[in-house]
Parts: sequence; structure tokens; C-alpha cells
Amino acid sequence: MAVHVQPALLVAVALAGCAAYDPVGCHAEKGGAACMADDEEVQLLQKGSRQQELAAAGGVRRSGWDRGPMGQYLQELEDVGKQNPMDKVESCNLEDPADAGCPFDQMQGPTMVFPGGKTRCIFGDSPAFRFKVTPGDSTKLLLNFQGGGACLTKNTTTPFLNTMCIPDPFDFDVAGVFNRTTPENPYKNWTVLDVFYCSGDMFIGNMTRNYTDNDEPVVQHGYWNAKSAVDWAVEQFPELDSLAVTGSSAGCGGVMFWADYIFKQFEGRVSHKAAICDSLMGFVPEGLLEDVLEEVGQEALCTLPIWPEAIREACYAGQVPLEKLLPEVMAAHPDTAVVAIHGKADPVCLHFYNVLASDRNQGNWTEEQFVMRTNQRLSEWNAHPNFASYLVNDDFHTFLPMPILSTTDTSGIEGTTTNRTLCDTNSSVKCAVSETMCAGNQCCPGVQGLLAGKTFPCPSAQEGFAGCEANLKPTDCLEPPTTLFEWLADLPLHPGSKVTSRCGGTLKVREDWELPGAGTRYCAAGQAGKVFARAA
Repeated sequence: MAVHVQPALLVAVALAGCAAYDPVGCHAEKGGAACMADDEEVQLLQKGSRQQELAAAGGVRRSGWDRGPMGQYLQELEDVGKQNPMDKVESCNLEDPADAGCPFDQMQGPTMVFPGGKTRCIFGDSPAFRFKVTPGDSTKLLLNFQGGGACLTKNTTTPFLNTMCIPDPFDFDVAGVFNRTTPENPYKNWTVLDVFYCSGDMFIGNMTRNYTDNDEPVVQHGYWNAKSAVDWAVEQFPELDSLAVTGSSAGCGGVMFWADYIFKQFEGRVSHKAAICDSLMGFVPEGLLEDVLEEVGQEALCTLPIWPEAIREACYAGQVPLEKLLPEVMAAHPDTAVVAIHGKADPVCLHFYNVLASDRNQGNWTEEQFVMRTNQRLSEWNAHPNFASYLVNDDFHTFLPMPILSTTDTSGIEGTTTNRTLCDTNSSVKCAVSETMCAGNQCCPGVQGLLAGKTFPCPSAQEGFAGCEANLKPTDCLEPPTTLFEWLADLPLHPGSKVTSRCGGTLKVREDWELPGAGTRYCAAGQAGKVFARAA
């Protein structure tokens, strides 16, 4: 994540990682096991030197983080965390009677809270789990689930082979919505509860795996880690004006799994709430999560109290339907905006999926296939009135904790620095999809797959023009795109306010973007201009 790196270089780092490690070519040709064997000698040579280097730096064992975009992402998170030593922050222990439950109203500044109990990180020699509280307005709480990969299988967990998660707690959420000195940050004065991530299980683990680390069983207790933070928040904040449940990458998994439960815990105690899911669609190869469920047993996962009833029933039937988690939140909380932020052809999510697929001898996805499947899932979620999305026409992973929210718009992470040509009112321009010419306060012809086939305002129509069947402008050439910070400023929604889905690129209807050769830079027309307005 490297907050000191310029945004353009961050993209270069991710793309360079794609070139340096090509899981598609390697695994497609020889299979996951053969590819891993080819690298075995190199990894064994690296093992000793890396272990010594990290020990000298005060770190613990690491593995495989030079292997592609996921490795780059995890390494950058750790690098930022090392710049923010946790021992420089006040701490409190929930198991110590002298700390009296770590009361929020006695915190003088950022505080690391150690819950103890069943909380722990994935490996036996990892440091103790903790969550971080940064005091601000006591009526506004941003409850964030950290990102940091996922260790779902033996081959993505085993040290010095291909560990795909961060096994230690790190304080790396310091930029973006966590930067309290950025004037345009709508959350700069909020209290932030950052649930650290070191369990590799997207915050639902309650399980001991059937493989070991240093002859000790791998234990994933992300459920207990998250529960300790949520329980503390419920006790400390009896009444809130605003609550935002957020998460990036694997932390978005935390939002998927926990948002419904959290909102219900605060039922009647919060006026405005939102769920913000950043850079995760929940794609995993067919059968993988079901195999995990079979390995650890239904008792370990299906009994957790966080599940909506439909998800619990699916769990007992041996299924883990990730794609249905956010819709359950939307259905249970219809006055709450549930939103997704995502970059086109996210290289980290694509790389992670292909590593898991190769390990199961399943086919890899291309960027185009990944974008198509992303839009298919978004189309399913978009059927819910209170869902909205913000899609960035860039190959980038995670936005909320990044120092780019002021410059990011739907055209890319440097959108506001790009010279763009705007039009004047009444300019003659092309309508979306049909490419019919229009000018000013005229209506574009309806197109199936866009705004339910209704006519809509010309891109050069004046703001407020309401002479068409649908009075939303899916494309607007008068004003530059809304920045991500500006878009987030409306969340959580207050009565009478609204959030509009935004995406960059040429609009395409579904019958076109599902065709081979559709590319990755289009905007799926079904999501353009979608508005959720909270009742006044």
C-alpha cells in the first residue's frame, strides 16, 4: 500500500507484479503442483536469508510475497505497518481488571485494545491480536475491517511456499478515510475502530485446520477477533448518529459477513448507517469453500450467530454462498445504503482467484472474463433498491485506505489531474449506447438494458431538466466526474439524501459486454445512473 509512493507508481508496482509472476501461463501449461515445484529450489534458497532479514527487522516468518500482485499488495501493507510502530500507541487489556473494560470516554488518543480470550492470529508465534480505537466524535463510528489476503487452503497458508495472508497485526490503515488531516475527508472527525486482520479467514474463522505450522495446528479465530471488537463497540456506544461499516479487500469480506449482525446490534440506537465494501466481489473457485466447510465441520461455522437465516440454512446444506451475503444485508435493512467500490480488472483479486483455481486444477480467468463476471455479480446486487456502486476505470486494488481519494474519479486514480474536454449547454453530442445525436434539453431514445428502456436526458442537457421518461443522465458532459471522496461524503444517507451509482467508460448493454472481445474499460449500462434515495 506504501502511502509514500505516488499514485501512478502504485499502479506500476501492481502491473509489474503481473508481469513478474504469471499464474495463468505457468499453471495453465503444467498445473499448480508442477509450477510450485519449479520454484522450490529458489524458495529454499530464499528461506534462510529472508528469515534472518525479517528476524533482524523485528518481523516473523514470511513467504512468497514476491509472487505476483497479491504478494506486492501484502508486502506494501506490511511496509506501511512497520512505519507505524504499535508500541508507540497507548494500550489497554480487556482481561486486566485494572483497565476496567477499556472505557472509550477515558481514551486520550489512539489506543490498542487487547481482548484476550479466544482471540488470536493464525500462527502460534504471531503476536497477540488487538484492535485499534482512534477517538473522535463519539456519535459517529467508522467500524473498519482491515484487509490483508486470505489463507483458505494449505497451499495458501504454508510458510515459505505461498502464504497469501498477513499473519501478524499491523497498523497500516493511516491514509484515505483514516487520514484526519485531509480537509475533504468526510470521516476525518469520526471515531474509528479498526479491526486488525491476522487470521487469514475474512473474519469468520472458528476452526482448527487439518494442517500444521511448525508442528502446531493452524488455528483461525477471525470470528472471535471481530466479535471482541463488535462487542466492545456495542457496549461503549449506547447511541450513535452515524455508523459506517467498512472494509477493503479481505476486510470487505468482513463487511459481507458482519454488517447485518452489527446493524441489528445497534437497532434503535443509530440514526444513519451504511455498509461500504471496497475491492472484493467474493469470487472463489467452485467447491473451495464447501471443501473448507467439510474439513472443519458445520459445528464450527454454521452455528455462528452472525448468519442470516437463509445463509445458515445454506451452510447446513453444505454451501457457502458468498454472493448472497450483501443482498441479505440489503434486504434486512432497506433504508440503509449498501455500496461497492471496485477497480476494473483488479490485478490482486484476479491473481488471487487464479492462484486458488490453479491449485484446484480449474481454469484461470483473463482480465476480460474477470470484468465480465464482476458486472454479472453487480447486476445481481443492483436488483436491490438500496445498492449502489462506484467503479473506477483503472487496474487498482483497494481505495478506502489509500492516499488517492481526492484525485480518484470514475476515469481513474488520477482522474482529477487529467485534462478532459467538457461540453457546453446545448452542445450537439452523442446519446449513450444508441449514439443518436442530441443537443441540450432533449431526450435520448430509450435502450433496452439502460434505465428500463425509458428515454433520458441528453448529456448536454441542463441540470434539473425533467422532460424525459427517466430524468437521470447516465452520461454528463457538462461536469467532470464526481470524485470518490465527494461520493463517499453522502454516506451514510440522511433522510431525503441519495447516492448514485457511478462508473467510467463507454456504456454497453449486457448483450454486448457479455460477448468475447468486449474489453475491460466499458461501463455496464444497467448500473449507470442507478439512484437510491432514502425516504425523507
